[in-house]
Amino acid sequence: MDILKQWIAGLLLVLITFGAQASSPLLQLALADKQVITLDEAALAVLPETEFETATPWTTGVHRYRGPTLASVLAAQGVKQARLIEAVGLNGYRQQLDLSLFAGVPLTLVRFEDDKPLTRRNKGPLWLLMPFSAYPALDVSAIHSCMVWQVVRIEVIQ
Repeated sequence: MDILKQWIAGLLLVLITFGAQASSPLLQLALADKQVITLDEAALAVLPETEFETATPWTTGVHRYRGPTLASVLAAQGVKQARLIEAVGLNGYRQQLDLSLFAGVPLTLVRFEDDKPLTRRNKGPLWLLMPFSAYPALDVSAIHSCMVWQVVRIEVIQ
């Protein structure tokens, strides 16, 4: 009887853990109307993704990055045009971005580096990034500071 109780307790623990992981929030999106939307892995996985190769100041060599563009994440929540946002990292780092600086640039919430999911150890699970190699004029420290890693919240200011 004790073995059966232990087995049931173990099974419940696995189910609870799986359920918590399956719906773990990755990103809070605070809209200009004060509505806050929480997006999990499944919500981000259904969005169209962009892919690019680039070198960055924080990594060695060129890597391939993939994830949904910031524009597609916002559009999926009904935000047709945002001009100013604030990206917030897990460590509390906050950076306001004037999106007009990135017109025509695929500003991306990167989820994968070289086809491997980003983790907290390598700037994930979400890293706001752009393809610097394709836009060398934007490969400057003022823009570098806008590339927030471990993004947990994006606030639409206007």
